[in-house]
Amino acid sequence: MTSIALERKNMRLGCVLTVAALLASQASADIIEVGGAAVLAEPPSNIALNQWESDTEIRGFFERQTVLLLDLALDHVNTGLVDHESLLVPGIVSAGTVVQSYLFHADSVDNFDALLSGYVAFDAPILGVLIHTASMNGTDDILGRPGVTYGNSSGRRLELPPGSLDTFEISGDRTRLDLTLKFGLAYDEIRIVTAAVPEPGSLALLSLMGLTGLRRRREARR
Repeated sequence: MTSIALERKNMRLGCVLTVAALLASQASADIIEVGGAAVLAEPPSNIALNQWESDTEIRGFFERQTVLLLDLALDHVNTGLVDHESLLVPGIVSAGTVVQSYLFHADSVDNFDALLSGYVAFDAPILGVLIHTASMNGTDDILGRPGVTYGNSSGRRLELPPGSLDTFEISGDRTRLDLTLKFGLAYDEIRIVTAAVPEPGSLALLSLMGLTGLRRRREARR
């Protein structure tokens, strides 16, 4: 094997090990409280339209923890109340960030018009949310829970005023999200993206792996 081929092989191995180290060095950012109509529930294998219904609950669940391989576009990243479409502030989470995703879902029985409010609190900061159909459909593969069919109905979203009465608010310390959802014929969903919690010693582990990769590259050049 040539020195160039060996260097490339070591670089690929270093990338794989770095991703593994990032995941291993992060603890789960947990939901520490829900209230109002918001509840935690284990989803069925299919949560598309008319498959997971309730007139009294906004059901939420953990989706996954992952290292972003590409930049992630979010529909809104600012704190404060969002009660109009014009108040959305999009943003980007950079590639390489370890994130966790959670989905809250509301789908009424027999298209009953429901209006529910609730909240969820985390022990790690909320980076932002996805609320539009295209952005949620487009992130199911990287943020969705494996084995769950989400569906791609055009009504899979939050519809903010003036179109409807859906609203949400990210607290100033980014640990709590309050939401009010009005739903009937369509179902409402919001995907919440949080940071992961670094384990003690994780930076030292990543530094060690970086030094190991550097040493291998130097040895390959000799």
